[in-house]
Amino acid sequence: MVAPNPITIGLAVGTGLVYGGLKVVEHWDDITEGADKAAEWVGDKASDLGNEIADGAKKLGSALNPFD
Repeated sequence: MVAPNPITIGLAVGTGLVYGGLKVVEHWDDITEGADKAAEWVGDKASDLGNEIADGAKKLGSALNPFD
């Protein structure tokens, strides 16, 4: 049995990095499609939140305005 040493640990880490990089390249289209969907979802939620804040501010301003 060979005891692990810094060289074998470095080779194992290097092999894992190469494998992970190749998987990213292999599935790049899926990754970009998922990122686009995530960005669209975040944008929609931020827009909805902004609209709700604006509506709430209008209601509050209307409730505080004695001439309204």
